[in-house]
Amino acid sequence: MSDKLYANRDEKLLSTDNRAEFSLGKFTPIELEWDKLIINATIQVGQISTQKCLLNNIKGVLKSAHFTAILGPSGSGKTTLLNFLSGRLTSDNLQISGELMLNGKRIEDIVKFNDQLAYVMKDDILLATFSPREALYFSANMRLTISAEEKQQRVEALIRELGIKKCADIRVGNTQIRGLSGGERKRASIGVELLTNPSLIFLDEPITSLDSSTALKVIDLLNRLAKNGRTIVSTIHQPLSEIFNNFDRLMLLVRGNIIYQGDAEQAINYFANMGFQCPKFSNPSDYFMKLMNEEGLIVEKIQEGQSEVFDETKIKEEFEERLQQFINNYYSSNMIRELQTNENSVIKENDSEFHIGFIQQFVLIYKRSFFNEIRNPNYVKLKIFQSIINAIILMLVYSDLGKYNEGLQNRFGVLFLICTFNVFGGIQGALYTFSIERSLFLRERINKTYSVHSFFWARSLAELPFQILYPSLQVIIVYYVIGLSDIHIGKFFMLILIQLLTYQYAVSFGLLLSIIIPNIQLATSVMSVLVMPFMMLGGFFVNQDNIPYIFYPFTYLSIFRYGFQASVINEFDDVKYECLPGQECNPVEILSITLSKRECCYILIGLAVGIRMIAYQALHVISSPEKPKFRSPESMQIMNNQS
Repeated sequence: MSDKLYANRDEKLLSTDNRAEFSLGKFTPIELEWDKLIINATIQVGQISTQKCLLNNIKGVLKSAHFTAILGPSGSGKTTLLNFLSGRLTSDNLQISGELMLNGKRIEDIVKFNDQLAYVMKDDILLATFSPREALYFSANMRLTISAEEKQQRVEALIRELGIKKCADIRVGNTQIRGLSGGERKRASIGVELLTNPSLIFLDEPITSLDSSTALKVIDLLNRLAKNGRTIVSTIHQPLSEIFNNFDRLMLLVRGNIIYQGDAEQAINYFANMGFQCPKFSNPSDYFMKLMNEEGLIVEKIQEGQSEVFDETKIKEEFEERLQQFINNYYSSNMIRELQTNENSVIKENDSEFHIGFIQQFVLIYKRSFFNEIRNPNYVKLKIFQSIINAIILMLVYSDLGKYNEGLQNRFGVLFLICTFNVFGGIQGALYTFSIERSLFLRERINKTYSVHSFFWARSLAELPFQILYPSLQVIIVYYVIGLSDIHIGKFFMLILIQLLTYQYAVSFGLLLSIIIPNIQLATSVMSVLVMPFMMLGGFFVNQDNIPYIFYPFTYLSIFRYGFQASVINEFDDVKYECLPGQECNPVEILSITLSKRECCYILIGLAVGIRMIAYQALHVISSPEKPKFRSPESMQIMNNQS
């Protein structure tokens, strides 16, 4: 490939039909080479730590204008290699050494050039309530600095080229929302990454779970992108023979070792010359997979008529001999000597982390989050229905609050239950909201689409209208029906404010849990364990003066305490209440409440903001995991000698 920019021509993807020209603009061809690459993982089992080799001193190259497919059995190191080359290897138990060259120039970190890269994950991570066109426009507005007209032209041209014009305005969908087919989602996911006009595209098993026809369409798209000059590399799991014929280059990995790397069409002859002839009319990829694992060796023996019970140790030894033969033959072949990059144009490092400022990011994320909320009507209806049902239960149980000590107990009970419903509603809502968008956030964060603080605050504020509606609705329904204090209307609005603050504290708590615990089922279980002690220490079940000193510090963080105490003060201040006929009492003193209503509200605000700031910091941590250090072979040798 020429080392000059494609400055005098736009990108025109090759196509056999009459589709319109597709232009993404100029791009620099990229070739990526690695040498002496060793990746070891430290596995801790009890007190014993062992080393497992994931990639064993391998050398390779990804050539521009070629579609490279990486094949290998499970555990062979395909995904590890792909994640390393794309800068997405984040596990903290890895030791990595080797050399990495980009267009012939040695580099230390591929992430510095991520503007030129794209990574399409195995799972299609798109917002279910948005259409492919909306997803593309969101990505374009976030990641492109061209004019609005140019963005529109690029998005529409990409929709045509991806073959998703008919479904461009249909919601992506998920298990609850009917939407796109698997192939349409996959092509939309690829389109989101293509918007930035990348030179090097990584794909992790892009045809998994797709039918043969759809898989062929996806591979055809990738093949045409490669023919245009881009570097395409993908892990593939046992492709069909028609798909195999679309590969330019093939890399076979077994147990971290490369046993073939070269032209895909030459692979059959290469193994035939070693005595492993692929049967006629067989799928080459199936045959290679059989050669690369012990189960395939057993199948071979059965096909040869050996029906006796096979000795596992003998099979293992025979496969080890075969594998060593493949490795030795590979390193003695001409392929290993042909693995080098051309010295093409130097690629510029990223000038800045993000393409647009905080305000623009905030507005775009806020709009997307708000529309996502209102486009999920079942969830909104469920929350409203839940508030109404809770209110109806309260009205039925507390239809007659009564007076004296009986009425006092009933008023304490209804106020505490109102707080309880709002606490659980706020926590569960926050757990669900972030958990469902977690993978989308991590993908967009890795792609440097936006900053953590713009996402966090925009996402939080987008839900604020709904977080006002749910707790307010419950109070509005029950307040006057069950006969709470009606001395003046200010008490009614004050109770709404107290419940809003309680709900916000609960949302902050739920958000923190959903961030630090990725599994929604586990987070829900932990939430129950944590919330129940807070409920017991809330001041209703146990008087504040009777709480054991060992638990007393935990009352300061109770989600129930301040909302309940403020509600009680609001209900009984300025009211002369008779606990017994003709005998006045102070309900606030009965519960040993020492704070004022205003102080309770201030504490709720402080706790809600404080817990949310902790959640914000936790989000920073999970979105910026510490990467394993990439060391040169020389420095790694020095460390080994010292140890």
